[in-house]
Amino acid sequence: MSALAGIVSLACSLAAVAAGGAVAQVEVRRHGEVYSVHASAQLAAGQRLVWDTLTDYEHLGEFVPGVRRARVLERDGNRLLLEQAGIFRVLFFELPVHVRLDVVHLPYVTVIAQLATAETGAGDPSTLRSFTGRYRIIQGDERLPPGVVRLDYDARFELSTPLAPLLGPLFGGAAVRQTMRAQFEAMLREIERRQQALAGPEQPG
Repeated sequence: MSALAGIVSLACSLAAVAAGGAVAQVEVRRHGEVYSVHASAQLAAGQRLVWDTLTDYEHLGEFVPGVRRARVLERDGNRLLLEQAGIFRVLFFELPVHVRLDVVHLPYVTVIAQLATAETGAGDPSTLRSFTGRYRIIQGDERLPPGVVRLDYDARFELSTPLAPLLGPLFGGAAVRQTMRAQFEAMLREIERRQQALAGPEQPG
């Protein structure tokens, strides 16, 4: 992103925070069959509330589009084995998604996930050949307004079965960007909803 684009992005984010609605900045790059995703937003929300929403795996299907089921299969301290199933939309096509992820929690700052090894658990084969992802909750940065946190998401993945030769190069990046934006923004809206519910109804002036 150029310096000018970065300034405009920051200005839009600050305006959105002031208006009570976070704006997501989403970037997707495609290198062969590997997709890299970076998403970021500023939120007027508490760090712990953001963390609790990110790690509310059993309810992801209620507010994240494309997620039909998510459940924790194993838990050992801050390490989890997470199973997730859903769909990935590409234009008029719906690709089934089934993954098992090794997840590490670094409360209340970072969530790190990677594709679980084949030995970790039996079940349906993964629809991803590779995956790494990370959420970061940044609070107290001098560049952030008081009471505002920044949520960053970075991921890198490859589908087990590449998109069709014509479909992938032409629409793959755009389709991934659309899906990632929809899912990231859905997470933002749920965080904002929970923050508003925590604050309670506004009192008449």
